Amino acid sequence: MISNTKVSNLVFILLLLFSTRNVYSQQSKTLFRLLPASQTGINFKNQLFENDSLNILNQANIYNGGGVGIGDFNRDGLMDVYFAGNIVSNKLYLNKGSLKFKDITDVAGVGGEGRWCTGVSMVVINNDGWPDIYVCASFRSDPKLRTNLLYINQGLNKDGVPTFTRSLWTG
Repeated sequence: MISNTKVSNLVFILLLLFSTRNVYSQQSKTLFRLLPASQTGINFKNQLFENDSLNILNQANIYNGGGVGIGDFNRDGLMDVYFAGNIVSNKLYLNKGSLKFKDITDVAGVGGEGRWCTGVSMVVINNDGWPDIYVCASFRSDPKLRTNLLYINQGLNKDGVPTFTRSLWTG
């Protein structure tokens, strides 16, 4: 004769096995998957390294992060990606199609100028149809390094890469 406790334990174990199996089978049907930098060309890491002066105890907002903005900076119909970083340089990646991107930060002139960048917005500020980049800066003790950046899109250079100039009215 089987006791009620043994039956309920058996039912519990069977339910657990079936529900676990269902969870694992659902995980294999994901909509998204992580692609390596070697495949996409995007190799941005907003990595922070704590030390005696740079840490959560001294700066409460240290882990608020940077930002990401999406825009078609060369107007080819593909969305390009701009990352704002804290300690690391900002990066602009031009979309080449098929989830392949090219780092054009240096040519475009949008590296962040050593600021602790906390956010980014895309705007066509001068109504010329070319997306511009507005970057928020914070955290640094020097007020000049806390001024925001406005990069004005100048269109394409001879190689088809968008270039930017920094508007001086932001700091």
